[in-house]
Amino acid sequence: MTNYAIQVDKLTKTFGSRTIFKNLSFNIQEKEFVAIIGPSGCGKSTLLNILGLLETSNNGTFSLLNEAAPSINSKKATLWRRNVINYLFQSFALIPNKSVKDNLLLAMHFIKSSPHTKEKNISQVLKDLDIPYLLNEQVSSLSGGEQQRIALARTILKPGKIILADEPTGSLDEQHAQLAFEEIEKLRSKYGKTILMVTHNLKQAEQCDRVINLAKF
Repeated sequence: MTNYAIQVDKLTKTFGSRTIFKNLSFNIQEKEFVAIIGPSGCGKSTLLNILGLLETSNNGTFSLLNEAAPSINSKKATLWRRNVINYLFQSFALIPNKSVKDNLLLAMHFIKSSPHTKEKNISQVLKDLDIPYLLNEQVSSLSGGEQQRIALARTILKPGKIILADEPTGSLDEQHAQLAFEEIEKLRSKYGKTILMVTHNLKQAEQCDRVINLAKF
């Protein structure tokens, strides 16, 4: 039996009279790194929102880790968003007036381990990312590249085998975007995560295992 992280079957999404995508089907295996490309308005981010249990589709079904997705307002969906699904955003989604340490502790809020163990894990991940010196820095004082690495650290520390990444390097210049992409790839190669990444960067898409190209209706 193939171990699928994501299975999508005939997914359809409309807004009013407009069809965003229709009968969309694809499978992603565990530990695969897949890019989604396509023109603006074709539903790339909407698809991530649906798979992340933040938005509903009109028709079709999908499964995560071989289990049918729950209703987005259910208790089970809350648990999945907490323990199964991880996010990487272009805006990094960090709390700017908090320290790096506080941001990362927040990501581990629901993990049942001692404060000492959590702090030890944070220190190790920051060391792995070559930024241990940022531990007590306020997020608002960091560069874009540094904030992206903190977002990566959060993704490593937070429970969840599936990463939904929406233009995660889009706010960085070309050089730093490529460096960040290489760190994102390590989430798969080193930490065993499955990654589905929306991107307009075709160079990065070509470095993924596969590319899903969404057409605009």
